[in-house]
Amino acid sequence: MNATQLDQAFAVIDADKNGFVTLAEITSALEGRGIPHDAGSMDTAFRKLDRDGDGRLSQAEFSGFQEEPFKSSFAPTLAKLLA
Repeated sequence: MNATQLDQAFAVIDADKNGFVTLAEITSALEGRGIPHDAGSMDTAFRKLDRDGDGRLSQAEFSGFQEEPFKSSFAPTLAKLLA
């Protein structure tokens, strides 16, 4: 998943278009499209990427899904949002 695709996935997930995504928005986007995911692992990754601890990911924080250890685990799942 390249940076453009990650930006596109962010836009799909950001349901309220406020420039941030919450764990609930990520879960809703995946479940709404029937994309299987490990909720516990997603929660752990989300907490690690949420550098400022505000309970939401900015686009800059979300870009962490492009880096290991998250890239191999979550990029394929997020890419399915663009299919």
